[in-house]
Amino acid sequence: MSSNRFFGLRARLVLLLALIIVPVFALLLHNAVETRKTQTLHTQALALRLARLVMLEQRELIAGARQLLPSLAQLPSVRATDGGPACQRELVRQLEQYPYYANFGVSGRDGVMRCSGLPMPSPVHIEDRDYFRGAINNDEFTIGGYQIGRITGKSAINLGYPLRDAKGRVDGVIFAALDLAWLGRKLRDVALPAGTTITIFDVRGTVLTHIPNPAEWFGRSIADVPFVRLILERGAEGIAESTDVEGVQRLFAFTPLDASRRAYVSVGIPRNVAYAEVDARFKQDLLALSLIVLVVISVGWTGSNAFVLRPLSVLTLTSERLGRGDLGARTELRHRSKEFSQLAQTFDRMAASLQQREQATQRQDQELKRINRALQTLSGGNHALVRTQDEAALLQEMCRVAVELGGYRMVWVGFAQDDAEKTVLPMAWAGMDGAVADRLRISWDDTERGLGPTGIAIRTGQPCTVHGLQTDPRYQPWHALAREQGIDSAVSLPLQVDDAVIGAFTLYSEDRQAFDAPELDLLSEMAGDLAYGICTLRTGIQHAAAQATIQRMAYYDELTDLPNHTSLEEFLERCAARESLPQQRLALLLFDLARLRDINDTLGFEAGNQVMQETASRLTRACPEGGYVARMRGDEFAMLLPGADLAQAEQMTQSILKLLNQPFSIDGFSLVLRVNAGIVLCPEHARDAEHLLRHADVAMQLAKTTGNGYAVYSPALDADKKRHLALAADLNRALEDGGLELYFQPKVSMVRGRVIGFEALTRWSHPTHGWISPDEFIPLAERTGMIRALSDWVLETTLRQLHAWGQAGIRLPVAVNLSAHNLQDPLLLDKVEALCASWALEPGLLEMEITESAMMADPAGALAVLLRLRALGIPLYIDDFGTGYSSLSYLKKLPVTALKIDKSFIDDMLDDAESESIVRSTITLAHELGLSVVAEGVEDAAVWARLRAHGCDAAQGYYMGRPMPVAQVEAWLQESPWGIGKG
Repeated sequence: MSSNRFFGLRARLVLLLALIIVPVFALLLHNAVETRKTQTLHTQALALRLARLVMLEQRELIAGARQLLPSLAQLPSVRATDGGPACQRELVRQLEQYPYYANFGVSGRDGVMRCSGLPMPSPVHIEDRDYFRGAINNDEFTIGGYQIGRITGKSAINLGYPLRDAKGRVDGVIFAALDLAWLGRKLRDVALPAGTTITIFDVRGTVLTHIPNPAEWFGRSIADVPFVRLILERGAEGIAESTDVEGVQRLFAFTPLDASRRAYVSVGIPRNVAYAEVDARFKQDLLALSLIVLVVISVGWTGSNAFVLRPLSVLTLTSERLGRGDLGARTELRHRSKEFSQLAQTFDRMAASLQQREQATQRQDQELKRINRALQTLSGGNHALVRTQDEAALLQEMCRVAVELGGYRMVWVGFAQDDAEKTVLPMAWAGMDGAVADRLRISWDDTERGLGPTGIAIRTGQPCTVHGLQTDPRYQPWHALAREQGIDSAVSLPLQVDDAVIGAFTLYSEDRQAFDAPELDLLSEMAGDLAYGICTLRTGIQHAAAQATIQRMAYYDELTDLPNHTSLEEFLERCAARESLPQQRLALLLFDLARLRDINDTLGFEAGNQVMQETASRLTRACPEGGYVARMRGDEFAMLLPGADLAQAEQMTQSILKLLNQPFSIDGFSLVLRVNAGIVLCPEHARDAEHLLRHADVAMQLAKTTGNGYAVYSPALDADKKRHLALAADLNRALEDGGLELYFQPKVSMVRGRVIGFEALTRWSHPTHGWISPDEFIPLAERTGMIRALSDWVLETTLRQLHAWGQAGIRLPVAVNLSAHNLQDPLLLDKVEALCASWALEPGLLEMEITESAMMADPAGALAVLLRLRALGIPLYIDDFGTGYSSLSYLKKLPVTALKIDKSFIDDMLDDAESESIVRSTITLAHELGLSVVAEGVEDAAVWARLRAHGCDAAQGYYMGRPMPVAQVEAWLQESPWGIGKG
């Protein structure tokens, strides 16, 4: 009977234990299933990441083409309409430099190929290609579809960019064919899962490339394959399991290769490979669960202790905790009866195993993430070493790679400085801006600022890893910065070049446990590669510099690094020796810096040297392709223009004079030079080197005397000198005898369509030569010192006329022009104030116009004079705006009322988009600064309408009214549609 009770108790116990183990078993089974799902998703994510990597690599190559094609489009050999050998050689050179491209080509607007980097079997037409039509029609960089090249015969994506002629019109296309064979080269060293295939196919299901065996698969149609149909139907990235062409069940990850979804990349991993580890682990979990169930039932069957309710209750509660996800739950029944003790221990071991497994999985995930980002950083760094030829660019690219590919929070490279504080100077960084780099303030000395990882790594020559950047007292100087940037650990790796530590490569992470041993090994390898790259670049630079020094010493100027006079003379002599100089056209321009001696005397030779160096730099930038710039003796420079005629030589000279007459900023001083130039042509003016140089010097000396800035050599120049001397005497006589006359040109409001004032213009009718142009007698007055007397006459005559008009009821302002000489006249302000008081002039009726060049001759002095004039109630205009070189910061300081846009921009704005852009931008800028805008040189209604559409305030030009003598002004005001009598 007792045996039956014992058996019944056991039966009830087993039944009770069974009821308890069911939820536990369900929970553990659920965890195993969820774990399998998580691992499956992880495997799928890895496959998708590989597909995205292929997509991103292609986008990076396309982005490179987006930068490369505009640069190639500027080359003269590429822009030449006849193509030719020069174009082909340039494209062949580009193919050698960029192996990822199958071809480069240039076509005309008609779609006929002009030249190609590969031989063309016959005339090739590309007018039907979408990249050609996009570049021509949209006038921008265009990405074409995936096509078989008509020249290369390869599968490629074609990229087009418009070519422009001299007037900025699109007259052709330069294209690059991106060879899809790059995929094989990119993946050559990538460890892929066994049996993995990578396929790129277009929207028709045609294989563009396939890894492995690309040649076998190229052009093959796989449109009917299930996984291909699935990808084309979705049209987006995703994951799927399907059977490939060969009947292999695979896990496919796929993504569009570009934003237009004209091609897709798919990564196929055999299912048994992709899920091998997942399936094995799931089977192990099921086996473990089965064993646990058997153990529990066994313990329940053998546990015959009558006092089991409380231990059983403990087991139940512990099971519930475990079911809620508390993997730290334990029974703590070690000292109970043997049966329950064994059951409890088994249960506790099971919970501990689950907890350890969970923790191990988390640790493994973290380690894999760290190793993965270190591997990505190392791989990207290797690419940077291969592609980068400049040290600064190499440092910056390494930092970018570590942040964008490696996922590190902040990265920077610092070089150890040999100064008193032993500063570590940031050279490149990523993940932070320059302000954060400045706040690091790290030293490699054994001081408080040198106790961080960077200082220790440089000082010891060993990698240094630190954690707790936000709280550890040792890193107190950087606590605030670490919290602000969200970083808590760092590793600094020394950079050793030629057995010396030159600096460190420092990486930061928000993860406090980052930079374990495997990750550190990979990053140390990357730092070693970076140091090797720096050493290689520096060695190459030193070797090249040593070889070049010997050659440059004899034929190059040490100060400016330009060819010297000997080099120029020998160049011309070689041309003469080949008997080519008398037969070919060329122009020789000779420039002289007139104020260099004053700069040397005032600021010292170092300042003069800086001016010479900046002059050389400006000339070099301005010199066209095929030209030749040299520094002659002293303060002279020369430029050779092969093939140039007189018009081209004058155009280039004017451009360079404008460039050289811009201010030089030297040691806090803004210096303006007066540059003169002489032009001589071959064969018109000379046929040998000696006479070319001599005649160029004669023309330059003439330019100094005439003040025109430049002169063209001519035997008749002596006669022009006599004319200028005679005109100077006649001008002085005209000032004394009243031989000059003041004309007035109206300024009209574009809003109201009514005259708002006049500009006073001096005219001279010579008794013998007739009308003398202001462009001739105004510079003559400036050179001879008569400009102040001329300005006094203009000012007094203008005020007298304003008074007369006021008596007649006409109250319109008149503007007079001030030159640089006027702004430097110490009596100017007193004269203006006295004349205004003498004629009882109302404020605002007298206006003054000053050119940018006049102000920049002495910016500080000019500003002081303009402030005084504005205080007298005189509105001020900046005349010929856009032709000078005043900075925006200086413009904001000026007390001016309006800007007058120079006529040269107005003349071209209907035909030249760049001129119109300058005009529109100037109007916007002026309005933002609170200034009004007057357009000069408005000649017709079309220009008037365009300016008005852009918001211009007023205009001046022949369309509204020509300059007129004072006797015609009142009649014009009554009769003109712009006048005050037509209200």
